[in-house]
Amino acid sequence: MEVRKAWLGASALLAALSAPSVALAQIAGTVSHRSFSSLRLSVGDTALGGIPTVTQDGQTDVAVWNLMQVLNQLGFTASWSNGVLSISAPVSVPVDTSPGPQDKGGAEVILDGTAIEHIPSTVATPPGASGPEAFIPISIAIELLARLGIAATVNGNTLNLDTSALPTPLPGNEVAVWNVIAALASDLGLSPAPAGSSPYADLKAQSPAWGMVQAAIRAGWYQPPSPSESGAFQPITWAQAAQLVWSALGISAQDAAYQPGGSPTAWASAIGLVPDNWNPSSDMTAQELGILVSNLHDCLQGYVATSPTAWRIWYPPADEYEATLQSGGGQPLFASASDAEAAMQATYQFFNQLQVVRRSGEWLLVVPPVSQGFGFACVTSTGGVTYQTSAGKTWISAASLDTRDVRVPASGQLMVKIPPSGLVITWNQMMPSLGGTVALGAIDVQTGSSGLTVDRMNVDSPNLPPPITTVSG
Repeated sequence: MEVRKAWLGASALLAALSAPSVALAQIAGTVSHRSFSSLRLSVGDTALGGIPTVTQDGQTDVAVWNLMQVLNQLGFTASWSNGVLSISAPVSVPVDTSPGPQDKGGAEVILDGTAIEHIPSTVATPPGASGPEAFIPISIAIELLARLGIAATVNGNTLNLDTSALPTPLPGNEVAVWNVIAALASDLGLSPAPAGSSPYADLKAQSPAWGMVQAAIRAGWYQPPSPSESGAFQPITWAQAAQLVWSALGISAQDAAYQPGGSPTAWASAIGLVPDNWNPSSDMTAQELGILVSNLHDCLQGYVATSPTAWRIWYPPADEYEATLQSGGGQPLFASASDAEAAMQATYQFFNQLQVVRRSGEWLLVVPPVSQGFGFACVTSTGGVTYQTSAGKTWISAASLDTRDVRVPASGQLMVKIPPSGLVITWNQMMPSLGGTVALGAIDVQTGSSGLTVDRMNVDSPNLPPPITTVSG
């Protein structure tokens, strides 16, 4: 993708900067001796008109209205109302919305819908102006421009804007690679890389996207198309996004066969991260990215609310070979990758059918019917468990619950009370050839004043309770 150097023609911006001044909302400012002037503006190699300035007590401020016209011409949307400066960018163009100083008074700055800071401001009426205008310190204007990826410097009486870090916006509300990385960063624990030089022609170090993209590359989430091109501002398909999530979760390519689905796209569909009608080859839009991020968030937390008093368990994913399918000797528990994939598919299907409901002040785990065969579930808790096989039936207390030993009527439903100590649920497979059973997945379900908590427990965890025994190979 060609990096945008400047998005405007000289005549267009000159006309904008020379437009008549407009009256802006009044902001309280100290009245003292003021001198008015202007700064010449240069964008790239193009010298354009000027921006009015006012100097007072050694501080130089620039006119907000003229600054907004520059931003509007550069593809941003800037507006001012009642002391609030709002700036938004096309969805595929990065901006830095991290919190800034919250000085009392002054103007509020909102970037892409996020209130980031309050900044000093003043009101003055330049000579020949029809009314008062708002001004902000030029140092702060330069900081705001940097948040948009625009490097601004003052050289004598000229304000130079370097727009080489600004990417060309993608059409149709499409998102770029960096959008997906940034959207996943919080849930997956990725922090921006420190400042440094960029080896990529299409990703300048002053771009607000630089830190996250560089961190994702270092963490192995994302592989650039070449050593000199990051691809950060290229559109991303659903399939590429699935690969990015897969890599971010640490699922290795050599272990792909042990995942539900066996490939990033089939895996994303198998565990429910993507809509049923998704097209892996289509470019992702902002709305579709929102669906993916919401689904992944719910999946990682282990549940999704289906009503104010009901939740469906959502089994958090992992590299199943590393987390599940190795025995004590480091050998796979299954003779073939297809057997392992089928076993993990059944594991995810079981956990994803579990429900938690709250009735009459009690938290209950609803266990789906388990077909007789090689798979079974076990539910344990400190102090034993209490369960019921049909509404209105007697509650039964036992040391643990094994679905092989419980007969649920055709019209019944297996429910287990969730005690204050919580429940541990495992899904297990009988393996006659190994002379025992193997736990293929486990979750810890807790409830309390803060609501529901679900944690995945890898089967090599020392916290797994009996009676499930992992066969060592």
